[in-house]
Parts: sequence; structure tokens; C-alpha cells
Amino acid sequence: MTLKALIISLFLSGNTLARVAPVKSPSDNYKVKVRIAHGLKNVEVSGTDLTRYLHPVDQSKTYGGRKKVKFNCHYFSKDNKKVSNQILLASLTSGTGLVTFDKKKYQGELHVVTSGRNKKSCDVVNELEMDSYISSLLAKEMNASWPIEALKAQAVAARTYALHKIQKAKLLDSSFYDLENSEKHQVNGDFFDVTRRTLKAARLTSGFVLKNKLGKLTPAFFHASCGGRTLRPDEVWSNKVVGYEKVANCNYCKKKDNWQSVISRSRLKKIISWAMRKGYITKKLNLDKKIRIYKDKRNRKFLNIKVGSRKIKLKKAFFRRYFGRVQFPSNYFYLADGLGKGPVHFVGKGNGHGVGLCQVGSRGLALKGWDYKRILSHYFPELNIKKIY
Repeated sequence: MTLKALIISLFLSGNTLARVAPVKSPSDNYKVKVRIAHGLKNVEVSGTDLTRYLHPVDQSKTYGGRKKVKFNCHYFSKDNKKVSNQILLASLTSGTGLVTFDKKKYQGELHVVTSGRNKKSCDVVNELEMDSYISSLLAKEMNASWPIEALKAQAVAARTYALHKIQKAKLLDSSFYDLENSEKHQVNGDFFDVTRRTLKAARLTSGFVLKNKLGKLTPAFFHASCGGRTLRPDEVWSNKVVGYEKVANCNYCKKKDNWQSVISRSRLKKIISWAMRKGYITKKLNLDKKIRIYKDKRNRKFLNIKVGSRKIKLKKAFFRRYFGRVQFPSNYFYLADGLGKGPVHFVGKGNGHGVGLCQVGSRGLALKGWDYKRILSHYFPELNIKKIY
């Protein structure tokens, strides 16, 4: 049994965790820095046999037994002339391998960083080895009880995305984290979110990533449910990503319409105005003129709209970007009613942006007997699975 499996077993069984010597693994050379908190006035970190290193004064101190360390972030604000830019204040580790923040236990190291110029606050960053990160992520981004092959497919996609973000962060000299613990990037948990199944999925896929035909890492996107078909990145975010092709038929995610959304004509004008400001619509439109929406089709990627005498195509993906994921859960929807003067009624299916790995679909394929490599090849047909560590 490996060290990580032993720790999981001890915690899940309620036994006391004894201090053990760290065991090196290939993934130890691949660490990820995740911002787990932002804009805090005060930070409190605790742990057993805690070591605190203060970077501005190059000072290290180790505390025996249980200890709490507090930081007043206001003290490091620009107003107090202590810092003009974002700086690394402190790093904290524990002899047990677990550090506590916000009543959660994190593996690896916690860093306290100022939030940036003119902000009297701090961020907290968790730095940990990649496979530990993936094992906690699987319990948040996918149901830990799902088939192991689906979990393994998710592990490879999430690892690829994280490593791609790490590469981008290295280009920013002042970056103190690689990605956020949020739906903006990826959601991961703490130590107690890890299960035997998520740990197993992370370990069995350790080092495996997705690369394009040029041999480069590709951001591997994923979502909850595509509703029956996936989309390319350029259909959602306007930027083309090498190696992506849409999957036309995701049978395990193909279900009846499952959400509805209604917006007023005035809100329709607001999204058109926003699209004009962003440069997505280049025509100059007078929004005081009459607005007419043409009949829609289920699989169409845009709405045909007439403003006065001028016709435009408004990308459907803009609605989710502008109104948010609560009002528009997915990018797969159609116009059900709105050809007249009243509110505009949309009906859709699926949940998420619809690009890349469909989690509900991958579960269905795993139940069918597909292994994780075949599942990934289905959703990323132009990408290759490679082991990098």
C-alpha cells in the first residue's frame, strides 16, 4: 500500500495519523498551485508541527504540537506603504503533510499572497503534487461513485487542463498561482474529499495527458451534459483550439428538453448592445427601431434577428456568456416563442458549455464497457493520449 493510500485508509477508518516519512513519486516533480481563497482581510492557518516561512524577511520557524498562525492582510496594503504590488508573504507546511485553512485540511503547502495593487487583502494558494490535486478534483467535478473508467477519463482531461494552465502561468512573471479552485477553471476539494476510487483513478492514469498532433498540450475542456452533441471551442468562445472536433451524437446524454428561459424584449436589446460594444456585431444598429426575431431551428448556432431594416446573426453562445449559466444552463437551446412583441422564450437541454468531454456521456460509455482511452478518443478524436511522467 502506498503512503497516500495508507493515509486515506487511516483517515477513513477514524484511526490516528502517525507521522511518516514522505515517499517520492514521479508526480512529485509536477506540482500545481491553486488559488483556494481570494480577497481575505485576515488569514488563519493551523496545523501540527507547523513550519512557517516568511518570505519578505527570509525567516523560518517551526512550532511543536498544534499551532495557529494569523495574518492581518490590511497591514500589507499600499496605504500602509508596505507593498505596491502582489507579493508572496508566507508559506506554511506541516510535519503531518496536512495544513488546515477555513476548517479544511489541505495536502502540500499553503502560501499567503497579497491580493494585488490597492487591495487590502490576501489570497491563499495551495501548492500540491499533481495526482493529489486530481484525486480531490474527481470528487468535485464528477461523482466519485461513477464507473472507474469514467473517473479515469476525467482525470486525464483535468490533468491536461491543469498542466496547460501551468504553462500559461509561467509566462507571467508575477503569477503566484496556476489556476483557481472555481468553475472558471476547475473545482477541487480538500484532503477529506478524496476517496479510494478517486485516488485509484488518479494513480492509474498518473502522467497521462492529451496532446495535439503537433505534440503540444491542449486545454482539455469538460462539462456536465452536452444534451446530445458537443461543440468546438470556436463555436462557444470564438477562439479556435487545434485538435478539437465536435461529436455529433452523444446518445447517453440525448434526453428531452430539460430547461427553459424567458427574457424581455428590453433585455434582448441589452445583449445586442453588449455584442456591439464587444465588436461581435460590426453593423451600426439603432436599437430604438423595431426588433424582429426569425423562426429558429434546434441545432442552429445563432439567431437571425432584424433591427429596423438591418439583419444580424446573434451567436447563441453569447446568451450564456451575457446572462450567466443560471438563466442559460447550456449553449444548446432554441427559440420556442418570441416572434411577436412579447417576451422571448427559449427551451434547451444539457448543462455546461458543451465543449470537450461530456461527463454524463462518459458515464454511459463506461457502463457500456468502454475503457478511459476509448472514451477520451470519442470526445477528443483529434488528440493523442501520451504519458509525460
